[in-house]
Parts: sequence; structure tokens; C-alpha cells
Amino acid sequence: MEVKKVSTKIPWFTLLGAIGIFILGILFIMMDEILVEAVLILGAVGLLLVYGIVRMVQCFKIKKHLEGIISLVICWGVAAALFLLDFSNNFVALVPSVIVGIVSLILGIARLLICINCIANKYRGAFRNGLSSAMCLFFGIALVVRPIDNFSFLSMVTGIYMVVYSFTMFGDVFATLFHLDMSENRLRRRTHRALPNIINAVKPSSMITDINNQIKAGKVTSGVLIEEKKNTKLTTPNMEVLIHLTTQGANKFGHVDIAIGDTVYTYGTYDSSTVKMGGFIAQGCFVIVPKIPYLKYCLNYQKKYVIGFGVELSPKQLSAVKDKIDEMMAWCKPFVSNYERANLERRDGSVYDDPASNIVRDLGGKVYVVKRGPFRHYFGINTNCVHVADWLLSDSGIDAISFSSLRTPGAYYTMMNNMFMRKNNRVIRKTSYILADDITEESAGLLPAKSAESGEDNSGKE
Repeated sequence: MEVKKVSTKIPWFTLLGAIGIFILGILFIMMDEILVEAVLILGAVGLLLVYGIVRMVQCFKIKKHLEGIISLVICWGVAAALFLLDFSNNFVALVPSVIVGIVSLILGIARLLICINCIANKYRGAFRNGLSSAMCLFFGIALVVRPIDNFSFLSMVTGIYMVVYSFTMFGDVFATLFHLDMSENRLRRRTHRALPNIINAVKPSSMITDINNQIKAGKVTSGVLIEEKKNTKLTTPNMEVLIHLTTQGANKFGHVDIAIGDTVYTYGTYDSSTVKMGGFIAQGCFVIVPKIPYLKYCLNYQKKYVIGFGVELSPKQLSAVKDKIDEMMAWCKPFVSNYERANLERRDGSVYDDPASNIVRDLGGKVYVVKRGPFRHYFGINTNCVHVADWLLSDSGIDAISFSSLRTPGAYYTMMNNMFMRKNNRVIRKTSYILADDITEESAGLLPAKSAESGEDNSGKE
């Protein structure tokens, strides 16, 4: 186990970034098409030049020199081709319009599926999702069919999005300066505007790549890396948000659950007999499982990495989370796994490898089927693990993501990581669980963490 202290400061760079994004958004709204096209070309060229250098440096660090040079040549070649192109309206307007149009069509179809799911299961949100679907589909069709004619409309919408997103960044700075997130009685949540879904969806995969590269480069010296904030009065997390990272199966977009003390509360597709479409649709199941065996199971058996964000809630806030758990349990009934059913029927020699049996037999957990409430049916893009985890924290005062499109673990990771990097809030620890053998009561946050250098208890020091 390795413990690092992380310095957090007033986010002046966030403030500057918010001002820049706000101004750029206003310019996108007010500028004519020619200026917008020029900004897009120059921005793309600049990003390609910078990314080429960054990628080469990353490859050189892991001694892949040829790959680094090829990456640099490709990025700079594409940048040069873009720069040498005549700024023709057809080319510059066509590419972004068609790309955004296709993404809008995909999101519109996703929203339509959510609307149908809400109607079929009598959930709230059918009208809102139906309206959102119609808007996305109309916008997408307009951009794909007539990309050049609708480019000015796209630039205006982009500008509006940038202005709205800048307000989230301004809110972060304001909350930090005035210690809004530190109030013990704060239960109301501040909503964050999420980044575009295409960015959040690939976040877990990119994080796995980064961790694997660090392992190859010999930078990972411990199976559990703990990062703790400096300059905070809070020292002991009593709740942890766990973000799962894997490249396998239906969980390749990530998974989210929460832990209180030595217990993890998670939601998913644990009744294998109801799983359809590769885990996209299933009966909703709520699981209560011991934390350390669960973490080791995730790393060893499911081949995951897990990132945990430790939060120190006030007694009132923690009680509100526990009340939500009790509310969820009131909707549930015990689920009998194949392993338990075999024992009841005295069938000896049977081997079961389904998720529920593994949870009960190997981890000592309990599986419940959700019979009532809004989480009866698991639906991969709506009533999923992120939705349940966010609902459990809905009265905790922890920031909330505005899930304007799809609920993704990547969006939740981005929000929690931003809170950890900011000063004056209750997210005070970040733990990267990489190797199961190094997970102990201490490294899992059940005992005060000790400094790797001195062996002394650092949990109350800055």
C-alpha cells in the first residue's frame, strides 16, 4: 500500500477556463460561419500538434520509440493536411455537422428506448424522454440530410452548450471559495452539467489503458494506491463511491456502487435467468456484500480495476444515505441463488458459477430482487448501477450529474475526481485498487491509513 498526500488549491485555473469557455460560447453564438470554420480548423490543428507530442513522450517513456515517432508523424501530417486545405464551406461545415448529426440520431434512439421502457414499466419520465428523443432525432436528421445549410444552427447550439457548461465551472469555483460543500446540514445537491456522452462513454477504457501503461513502465509500486487531500479538516471517510473499470463483457463501460463501513451496496443483473441482450435488460437486483471479499472478487475473478472516492459525510448526511438504503430494501425480497436452491434441494456435487451464486457462496453476500419502485427492471441506459448509486446519494449533499442523455460511470468518475481535486469539499480520499493481494482492512479504508515512508498514522495529519 502506498499513501500520497495531494495538495488542493483554490481552482483559479478552473475560473480562467470557465471565463474562456463562456467567451468562446458567446463567440460561437454571434460569429458568422466563416469565422466559426476558421476557429474549428485552427483548433483542430493545434490539438493534433499537441497530441502528437504528448503521445510520442508517452511512448518513449515505455520504450516504444518507433510507435511514438509514427504517432507524431501521423498527427502532424493530418494537421498539415487540414491547414493546407482551402477553408471551403463545404468541407469545414460538412464533417462536424454529419458527425454531430449521427451522434444526435444515436442519442435520440436511446432516449426513445428509455421512453418506451418508462411507459412499459409505468416509470416517471416518459414525456420528458419522449420530447428529448423527438428533439434529438429532428436535430440529427436535419444535420445529416442538409449539413451545410444547418451549420450555422449547429454553431449556435454548440455556443449555448459551452455557455451552460461554463456555469458548472463557475459553480465549482463559487462552492470552493465559500465552503458551500462543507456544511454539515447540507442535503440539497448542486447539479453538474455532464460532458458529451461520447467522451464519458470511453472514459473507463482510457483509464484502463493509462493504468496498464503505468504498470508496464514500472510506475506502479503497490497494488493499492491511496491519495489523500492536504489542507483539510476532514480526515476519516465514512462512505466510498466505487468506480469499476474493465474491458470485458457488459461492464466495459464501467460500474458504480457505494460502500459504507465494511459493506458494499450494489445494483445490477445478478439474476442470470432474466438477462437479455447481453446484460442490457434484466430483473433488477440489489446486493449487500462484505467490502474486502467483494473488492478481491472484482479484481481477481472479474479482472477489474476499482477506483474508490472516500467521502466524509456529516452524521445527518450519512443518516440520509442509510434512509435511502432502507427505502430500497423495503422494495426488495430475498433472491434464492442456484447455489442456495441446490442446497435446499440437497443436490450434491452441483457447481454454479452464476453471479448470484458467487456472491452468496464465495463472498458471504446477500442478493435481493427488487419487486417494487423505479428499479424493478434493469435497463442498461437508464435504470442502471449509476442511477441507483446516484439515487442512494440524492439526499447526501454530494454533487449530482445532470444526466441530459445517458447515465454512464465515466460521467460519475469525472464529477467525483473533480471534487477530489478541489479544495473545501467532503471528497477527501482517492484509492486505486489494482492488485487484490494488497487489499487489507487498512488499505480498504476500514482502518486509518499509514504513511508508506514512516509507517505512522497519517489519517489526522495534513
